[in-house]
Amino acid sequence: MTLAGKRICVAIPDTILEEQDSLREKTAKLGQIARYCAIFGVDSIRVFHDPRGRGESAFIKRVLEYLETPQYLRRRLFPLSEELKFAGLLPPLRIPSHKAKVPISKLQAGEYREGVVLADGFSVDAGLDIPVTLRKKEPPQRRISLKLTSASVSRVEGQPVDRRDIPTYWGYSVEVSGSGSLLSDQAFPLKVATSRHGDPVARVARGLRINIQGSKGIMLLFGSPSRGLFESIGKDLRSKVNYVVNLFPDQNVVTARSEEAILSGLYLLGLLSSPELPPFV
Repeated sequence: MTLAGKRICVAIPDTILEEQDSLREKTAKLGQIARYCAIFGVDSIRVFHDPRGRGESAFIKRVLEYLETPQYLRRRLFPLSEELKFAGLLPPLRIPSHKAKVPISKLQAGEYREGVVLADGFSVDAGLDIPVTLRKKEPPQRRISLKLTSASVSRVEGQPVDRRDIPTYWGYSVEVSGSGSLLSDQAFPLKVATSRHGDPVARVARGLRINIQGSKGIMLLFGSPSRGLFESIGKDLRSKVNYVVNLFPDQNVVTARSEEAILSGLYLLGLLSSPELPPFV
Protein backbone atom coordinates (compact mmCIF):
# COMPACT_ATOMS: atom_id res chain seq x y z
CA MET A 1 0.00 0.00 0.00
CA THR A 2 2.06 2.94 -1.26
CA LEU A 3 -0.26 5.19 -3.27
CA ALA A 4 -1.50 7.63 -0.64
CA GLY A 5 -2.56 4.77 1.64
CA LYS A 6 -4.88 3.16 -0.90
CA ARG A 7 -5.24 -0.53 -1.72
CA ILE A 8 -4.57 -1.22 -5.39
CA CYS A 9 -5.67 -4.17 -7.50
CA VAL A 10 -4.57 -4.98 -11.06
CA ALA A 11 -6.91 -7.30 -12.97
CA ILE A 12 -5.58 -9.12 -16.04
CA PRO A 13 -7.15 -11.78 -18.29
CA ASP A 14 -5.78 -15.31 -18.57
CA THR A 15 -5.17 -14.50 -22.26
CA ILE A 16 -2.54 -11.88 -21.49
CA LEU A 17 0.21 -14.24 -22.74
CA GLU A 18 -1.50 -15.18 -26.00
CA GLU A 19 1.15 -13.51 -28.19
CA GLN A 20 4.02 -15.38 -26.53
CA ASP A 21 4.72 -18.90 -27.77
CA SER A 22 7.77 -19.93 -25.77
CA LEU A 23 7.97 -20.52 -22.04
CA ARG A 24 10.88 -18.09 -21.81
CA GLU A 25 8.91 -15.26 -23.45
CA LYS A 26 5.86 -15.90 -21.28
CA THR A 27 7.95 -15.90 -18.12
CA ALA A 28 9.75 -12.70 -19.14
CA LYS A 29 6.45 -10.90 -19.73
CA LEU A 30 5.11 -11.95 -16.34
CA GLY A 31 8.38 -10.71 -14.84
CA GLN A 32 7.71 -7.27 -16.29
CA ILE A 33 4.16 -7.25 -14.93
CA ALA A 34 5.37 -8.31 -11.48
CA ARG A 35 8.02 -5.60 -11.55
CA TYR A 36 5.58 -2.83 -12.48
CA CYS A 37 3.11 -3.96 -9.82
CA ALA A 38 5.85 -3.97 -7.21
CA ILE A 39 7.12 -0.51 -8.16
CA PHE A 40 3.69 1.02 -7.57
CA GLY A 41 2.79 -1.05 -4.52
CA VAL A 42 -0.02 -3.15 -5.96
CA ASP A 43 -1.71 -5.20 -3.21
CA SER A 44 -3.59 -7.70 -5.35
CA ILE A 45 -3.31 -9.18 -8.84
CA ARG A 46 -6.50 -10.82 -10.07
CA VAL A 47 -6.40 -13.16 -13.05
CA PHE A 48 -9.86 -13.45 -14.62
CA HIS A 49 -11.11 -15.94 -17.17
CA ASP A 50 -11.49 -14.93 -20.81
CA PRO A 51 -13.99 -17.32 -22.47
CA ARG A 52 -11.72 -17.59 -25.53
CA GLY A 53 -8.59 -18.21 -23.52
CA ARG A 54 -6.36 -21.27 -23.52
CA GLY A 55 -6.45 -21.84 -19.79
CA GLU A 56 -3.18 -20.31 -18.58
CA SER A 57 -4.47 -18.83 -15.33
CA ALA A 58 -2.74 -21.46 -13.16
CA PHE A 59 0.61 -20.83 -14.88
CA ILE A 60 0.25 -17.04 -14.57
CA LYS A 61 -0.62 -17.34 -10.89
CA ARG A 62 2.27 -19.68 -10.14
CA VAL A 63 4.95 -17.51 -11.79
CA LEU A 64 3.67 -14.28 -10.24
CA GLU A 65 3.57 -15.89 -6.78
CA TYR A 66 7.06 -17.30 -7.26
CA LEU A 67 8.44 -13.84 -8.09
CA GLU A 68 6.72 -12.26 -5.08
CA THR A 69 8.15 -14.90 -2.70
CA PRO A 70 11.43 -14.05 -0.91
CA GLN A 71 14.27 -16.01 -2.48
CA TYR A 72 15.13 -17.84 0.75
CA LEU A 73 11.65 -19.40 0.85
CA ARG A 74 11.26 -20.46 -2.77
CA ARG A 75 12.69 -23.94 -2.42
CA ARG A 76 10.29 -24.73 0.41
CA LEU A 77 7.20 -23.46 -1.37
CA PHE A 78 7.90 -24.25 -5.03
CA PRO A 79 9.16 -27.72 -5.95
CA LEU A 80 11.15 -27.97 -9.18
CA SER A 81 8.83 -27.83 -12.19
CA GLU A 82 9.05 -27.24 -15.92
CA GLU A 83 6.81 -24.15 -15.80
CA LEU A 84 9.25 -22.38 -13.46
CA LYS A 85 12.25 -23.29 -15.60
CA PHE A 86 13.03 -19.65 -16.49
CA ALA A 87 11.53 -17.87 -13.47
CA GLY A 88 14.76 -18.10 -11.51
CA LEU A 89 16.57 -16.18 -14.27
CA LEU A 90 14.46 -13.06 -13.77
CA PRO A 91 15.86 -10.22 -11.65
CA PRO A 92 14.49 -10.18 -8.08
CA LEU A 93 11.79 -7.67 -7.17
CA ARG A 94 13.79 -6.50 -4.12
CA ILE A 95 10.68 -5.30 -2.29
CA PRO A 96 10.86 -4.70 1.49
CA SER A 97 9.67 -8.23 2.31
CA HIS A 98 12.65 -9.71 0.43
CA LYS A 99 15.00 -9.43 3.37
CA ALA A 100 18.67 -10.30 3.11
CA LYS A 101 20.14 -12.87 5.46
CA VAL A 102 21.67 -11.11 8.47
CA PRO A 103 23.52 -12.31 11.59
CA ILE A 104 21.28 -12.92 14.59
CA SER A 105 23.25 -10.29 16.51
CA LYS A 106 21.98 -7.59 14.15
CA LEU A 107 18.29 -8.43 14.48
CA GLN A 108 16.04 -6.11 16.44
CA ALA A 109 12.67 -6.68 18.05
CA GLY A 110 9.92 -5.13 15.94
CA GLU A 111 11.35 -6.18 12.59
CA TYR A 112 9.12 -7.94 10.06
CA ARG A 113 10.02 -10.99 8.00
CA GLU A 114 8.33 -13.57 5.79
CA GLY A 115 8.59 -17.21 6.76
CA VAL A 116 7.32 -20.76 6.31
CA VAL A 117 6.07 -22.78 9.28
CA LEU A 118 8.11 -25.94 9.85
CA ALA A 119 6.84 -29.44 10.66
CA ASP A 120 6.46 -28.93 14.43
CA GLY A 121 4.14 -25.94 13.94
CA PHE A 122 6.07 -23.80 16.43
CA SER A 123 9.16 -23.03 14.33
CA VAL A 124 9.42 -20.80 11.27
CA ASP A 125 12.08 -20.63 8.58
CA ALA A 126 12.50 -16.87 8.12
CA GLY A 127 15.83 -16.90 6.35
CA LEU A 128 17.91 -16.73 9.54
CA ASP A 129 20.61 -18.97 11.01
CA ILE A 130 18.04 -20.39 13.44
CA PRO A 131 14.26 -20.78 13.16
CA VAL A 132 11.92 -18.21 14.69
CA THR A 133 9.92 -19.62 17.60
CA LEU A 134 6.16 -19.08 17.87
CA ARG A 135 4.07 -19.18 21.04
CA LYS A 136 1.03 -20.62 19.28
CA LYS A 137 1.03 -23.52 16.86
CA GLU A 138 0.44 -22.80 13.17
CA PRO A 139 -0.27 -25.20 10.27
CA PRO A 140 2.99 -26.62 8.87
CA GLN A 141 4.20 -25.51 5.44
CA ARG A 142 2.12 -22.35 5.66
CA ARG A 143 3.68 -19.06 4.60
CA ILE A 144 3.20 -16.33 7.19
CA SER A 145 4.28 -12.76 7.89
CA LEU A 146 6.10 -12.33 11.19
CA LYS A 147 6.89 -9.57 13.63
CA LEU A 148 9.96 -10.39 15.69
CA THR A 149 9.23 -9.89 19.39
CA SER A 150 12.67 -10.77 20.81
CA ALA A 151 16.08 -11.74 19.49
CA SER A 152 19.17 -13.18 21.14
CA VAL A 153 22.09 -15.23 19.90
CA SER A 154 20.38 -18.51 20.83
CA ARG A 155 16.67 -17.75 20.37
CA VAL A 156 14.46 -15.57 18.17
CA GLU A 157 10.74 -15.24 18.89
CA GLY A 158 8.02 -13.83 16.70
CA GLN A 159 4.28 -13.61 16.20
CA PRO A 160 2.18 -13.86 13.02
CA VAL A 161 0.76 -10.60 11.67
CA ASP A 162 -1.58 -9.61 8.88
CA ARG A 163 0.51 -8.17 6.05
CA ARG A 164 -2.02 -5.34 5.74
CA ASP A 165 -0.91 -4.15 9.20
CA ILE A 166 2.76 -3.93 8.22
CA PRO A 167 3.64 -0.23 7.82
CA THR A 168 5.52 -0.69 4.53
CA TYR A 169 4.74 -2.32 1.20
CA TRP A 170 4.89 -6.10 1.67
CA GLY A 171 4.12 -7.53 -1.76
CA TYR A 172 1.05 -8.59 -3.70
CA SER A 173 -1.30 -11.56 -3.52
CA VAL A 174 -2.53 -13.43 -6.62
CA GLU A 175 -6.03 -14.79 -7.09
CA VAL A 176 -7.85 -16.43 -10.01
CA SER A 177 -11.52 -15.57 -10.44
CA GLY A 178 -14.32 -15.11 -12.92
CA SER A 179 -15.14 -11.67 -14.24
CA GLY A 180 -18.44 -11.65 -12.31
CA SER A 181 -16.89 -11.99 -8.86
CA LEU A 182 -14.15 -9.61 -9.94
CA LEU A 183 -16.55 -6.80 -10.78
CA SER A 184 -18.59 -7.31 -7.60
CA ASP A 185 -15.57 -7.17 -5.29
CA GLN A 186 -16.25 -4.41 -2.74
CA ALA A 187 -12.68 -4.42 -1.43
CA PHE A 188 -11.89 -2.27 -4.47
CA PRO A 189 -15.04 -0.19 -4.99
CA LEU A 190 -13.56 2.16 -7.60
CA LYS A 191 -13.13 0.18 -10.83
CA VAL A 192 -11.32 1.68 -13.80
CA ALA A 193 -11.29 -0.30 -17.04
CA THR A 194 -8.81 0.45 -19.81
CA SER A 195 -9.75 0.25 -23.47
CA ARG A 196 -8.99 1.88 -26.81
CA HIS A 197 -12.75 2.50 -26.96
CA GLY A 198 -12.66 4.39 -23.65
CA ASP A 199 -12.69 8.08 -22.87
CA PRO A 200 -9.40 9.94 -23.41
CA VAL A 201 -7.52 10.45 -20.16
CA ALA A 202 -7.57 14.25 -20.45
CA ARG A 203 -11.37 14.27 -20.69
CA VAL A 204 -11.97 12.35 -17.46
CA ALA A 205 -8.86 13.25 -15.45
CA ARG A 206 -10.55 15.77 -13.16
CA GLY A 207 -13.44 13.51 -12.14
CA LEU A 208 -11.19 10.47 -11.95
CA ARG A 209 -8.81 12.31 -9.65
CA ILE A 210 -11.64 13.23 -7.25
CA ASN A 211 -12.86 9.63 -7.17
CA ILE A 212 -9.37 8.20 -6.70
CA GLN A 213 -8.59 10.50 -3.81
CA GLY A 214 -11.90 9.64 -2.16
CA SER A 215 -11.58 5.87 -2.50
CA LYS A 216 -9.68 3.42 -0.29
CA GLY A 217 -9.57 0.65 -2.88
CA ILE A 218 -9.01 0.95 -6.63
CA MET A 219 -9.07 -1.76 -9.29
CA LEU A 220 -7.47 -1.29 -12.71
CA LEU A 221 -8.70 -3.71 -15.37
CA PHE A 222 -6.77 -4.57 -18.52
CA GLY A 223 -7.56 -6.56 -21.65
CA SER A 224 -5.50 -9.02 -23.65
CA PRO A 225 -3.32 -8.17 -26.68
CA SER A 226 -6.03 -9.14 -29.19
CA ARG A 227 -9.23 -8.83 -27.19
CA GLY A 228 -10.19 -5.77 -25.21
CA LEU A 229 -12.42 -5.73 -22.16
CA PHE A 230 -15.54 -5.06 -24.24
CA GLU A 231 -14.92 -8.43 -25.94
CA SER A 232 -13.86 -10.48 -22.89
CA ILE A 233 -16.25 -9.02 -20.29
CA GLY A 234 -19.10 -7.78 -22.47
CA LYS A 235 -20.51 -4.87 -24.41
CA ASP A 236 -22.15 -3.61 -21.21
CA LEU A 237 -18.73 -3.00 -19.64
CA ARG A 238 -19.50 0.67 -18.95
CA SER A 239 -22.43 -0.28 -16.72
CA LYS A 240 -20.19 -2.56 -14.62
CA VAL A 241 -17.32 -0.17 -13.89
CA ASN A 242 -16.92 3.47 -12.87
CA TYR A 243 -14.68 4.53 -15.75
CA VAL A 244 -13.49 3.22 -19.09
CA VAL A 245 -10.30 5.07 -19.97
CA ASN A 246 -8.20 5.18 -23.12
CA LEU A 247 -4.63 5.46 -21.86
CA PHE A 248 -3.19 6.07 -25.35
CA PRO A 249 -5.71 8.21 -27.29
CA ASP A 250 -3.06 9.37 -29.79
CA GLN A 251 -1.05 6.17 -30.07
CA ASN A 252 1.04 5.71 -33.20
CA VAL A 253 1.11 1.91 -33.07
CA VAL A 254 -1.61 -0.56 -33.98
CA THR A 255 -1.90 -1.91 -30.44
CA ALA A 256 -0.25 -1.08 -27.13
CA ARG A 257 1.19 -4.06 -25.29
CA SER A 258 -0.51 -5.22 -22.13
CA GLU A 259 2.55 -4.60 -19.97
CA GLU A 260 2.84 -1.07 -21.40
CA ALA A 261 -0.79 -0.41 -20.51
CA ILE A 262 -0.23 -1.70 -16.96
CA LEU A 263 2.77 0.57 -16.45
CA SER A 264 0.94 3.59 -17.86
CA GLY A 265 -2.23 2.90 -15.88
CA LEU A 266 -0.37 2.57 -12.60
CA TYR A 267 1.62 5.73 -13.31
CA LEU A 268 -1.62 7.62 -14.01
CA LEU A 269 -3.12 6.28 -10.80
CA GLY A 270 -0.08 7.39 -8.83
CA LEU A 271 -0.17 10.83 -10.40
CA LEU A 272 -3.87 11.43 -9.77
CA SER A 273 -3.70 10.15 -6.21
CA SER A 274 -0.91 12.57 -5.30
CA PRO A 275 -1.93 15.51 -3.06
CA GLU A 276 0.90 17.51 -4.63
CA LEU A 277 -0.81 17.60 -8.03
CA PRO A 278 -2.05 21.14 -8.85
CA PRO A 279 -5.79 21.54 -8.08
CA PHE A 280 -6.70 22.57 -11.64
CA VAL A 281 -6.00 19.04 -12.94
